[in-house]
Amino acid sequence: MRKKAIKWIDWTRSEELHCLKDILQPFSARSARLLEIGGGNGFLARQLTEMGFEVVSIDPHPRQPSHFPVRAGNCRKLEFDDNSFDVIFSSNVLEHLEELPTALSEMKRVLKPQGIMVHTMPTPFTTLLTMLTQPIGYLFGVGFVLNQLGRKIIASCKRKGKSATGKTGASNLPSTGKSLNRQDLGAAVKMLNPLRLIISPPHGISCSCRAELKDWTPGAWRQRLEQQHLQVKETIELPLAYSRNAVLPFRLVGLRRRLARKGKTSCIAYVIQA
Repeated sequence: MRKKAIKWIDWTRSEELHCLKDILQPFSARSARLLEIGGGNGFLARQLTEMGFEVVSIDPHPRQPSHFPVRAGNCRKLEFDDNSFDVIFSSNVLEHLEELPTALSEMKRVLKPQGIMVHTMPTPFTTLLTMLTQPIGYLFGVGFVLNQLGRKIIASCKRKGKSATGKTGASNLPSTGKSLNRQDLGAAVKMLNPLRLIISPPHGISCSCRAELKDWTPGAWRQRLEQQHLQVKETIELPLAYSRNAVLPFRLVGLRRRLARKGKTSCIAYVIQA
């Protein structure tokens, strides 16, 4: 189920990127340099390369396995010269940045004078859907956590020369990777908190889902950007409605598209000029 949820998230990001082709095409047609912020495992960086960009992707903690080489880097201090990139792109990243003004200032510094930034950010409707589907998302999450804990307990027992039943000798159960540690237990306790059955945890740096309903409006995002002397040239409502707990992946796609067309989109792209 977890793998399907990850594939669903990748698919939504890919669909959103497809809707930005008209904005990006004038730059990709001349093999422009593009800096991706928060590249993760390079899934979108690979697609941007296929569109014709010369891509540099950075992330504080690049994920493996990767689709594209992602450098370890922090957008609060970009290790690039001034005026280095034609385009700066991020997908659902800015809501995680604690020092957003510093990061935006750095992006502005490395952007060429005629370049653009394209940042996609979540909307309050994402949070609303997440809150409504939280009980379902919690139950799926509990199943995943218990499954992972079981696998790691078995791996820990095997390391000690025991099977899961406590008998000595080699186990006939399949190997499952890393063994259990305190970090795993801490994450599991946090995830299994029964309050999460009804209360969705916040996403990014907002203190609560209630705060997200205010912080993620287009007006609030525009204000943050303009405070850093960045001009929002255009906003684009992207084509899907979804919750962030990936409930019913690849289901009800037609309904999701209809909701987005009626203004209930889960993500908006902000096209910005310095």
